Amino acid sequence: MKKYIGVLLALLFLFSTAARAQQAATTQTDSLKAQLKQLEKRINNLEKQKQHNELQKLLQEAQSVAQEGKSEQKLKTFKSGQRSLQAINPEISVTGDAFGAAVLNNNRFTPNTRSGAHFRVVGLHFQSALDPFSFTKMAIEITPQGIELGEAYITWSNFLPNISATAGKFRQQFGIVNRWHKHSLDQFDFPLALTTLFGEDGLNQTGVSFDWLMPAITAKVNDLTLQITNGQNGRLFNNKAFSFPVGLVHFKNYYDLNPNTYLELGLTGMAGYNNFRGFRNQTLVKEADRLTKSAGVDLTLFWEPLNRAHYHSFLWRSELYYVNKTLPGDSTLKALGGYSYIQYKMNERWFAGFRYDYTQPFIYENAGKEIYQLVPYLTWWQSHWMRFRLEFEYKNGNAIHQADKIMRLQLTWAAGPHKHDRY
Repeated sequence: MKKYIGVLLALLFLFSTAARAQQAATTQTDSLKAQLKQLEKRINNLEKQKQHNELQKLLQEAQSVAQEGKSEQKLKTFKSGQRSLQAINPEISVTGDAFGAAVLNNNRFTPNTRSGAHFRVVGLHFQSALDPFSFTKMAIEITPQGIELGEAYITWSNFLPNISATAGKFRQQFGIVNRWHKHSLDQFDFPLALTTLFGEDGLNQTGVSFDWLMPAITAKVNDLTLQITNGQNGRLFNNKAFSFPVGLVHFKNYYDLNPNTYLELGLTGMAGYNNFRGFRNQTLVKEADRLTKSAGVDLTLFWEPLNRAHYHSFLWRSELYYVNKTLPGDSTLKALGGYSYIQYKMNERWFAGFRYDYTQPFIYENAGKEIYQLVPYLTWWQSHWMRFRLEFEYKNGNAIHQADKIMRLQLTWAAGPHKHDRY
């Protein structure tokens, strides 16, 4: 009997222990549920607070945008046709060119130069984008002799696919340097052959020009320029604006020889009439057609190391010109000329160069007559806006009476966005 009572007491103890354990587990579960509910409540509160903050932020941004819109609307309110003129003003650059000359002969002067200080030109250069399709450039030259229009033209950059068009008064693409302005030349003046055969200012006429970036045919890049202008050049044509047409074709070939060096070869042909047609002393004059033909070839070799381009470079450029002009009485004037120069960039600011010029005089029966010129020079760039050049010119030949020896110290400067722009 005692044995059964013991077993019963043991079972009661086990059941009591299990009940207490279950009660404790239930209590712990209830506590965890309460904590979970509290966490859910806190999360819900945080999410509500976050949503509220985001709504407040969005509301503030909307109010800010609305306020800016009101401000912009106020700025865009025009009265009496007023508008912002700054946005439509052209870009303006000003260049200056002065020099001191020492003529090293007995007279201390030549037919074109005297010893002393000279101011050559002030250039006013205007540039503006007219619309998404075209832009304009203008250059006005102010010299001691007066004011002259250098260039004024409009260019349509995408007239046709890969073709740009230009209309107005412009320096023509006969070779390379004829296109540039004097203040941007590598030497003081244009080569002797160019000024002798084409006139002191080169080829600068009025008409239209088309430039076609061709598919690569004979080189890495091929470019063809066609220009149709008046015959305003008095050296080659009749110096009349209505002498029309004069046609010019320039074909450029560009080659990359290696990553540091390129070669450029150009061929030029030009033809136009030089006879007079018009009125003289109120009498109609129609001369028989007389043709002027010109041809040229240009070559440029340029080396510039990629990792030292800011400090060193080497340039070799040459051009050859030929003119065949029919004169009254069916006689013909033929003249040949050219130049070649090298230029080395010694460091960031110093350049040294040497140019050789050769030409026949532009006169009838010039066989056996010649003029040559030697031009060493040294250029120092004080900055991108200021340049000094020391140059010596020695000109001689059997077509002039005596040698010309001139030493020049040239100062050029520029103000504005384009500085020494070569156009």
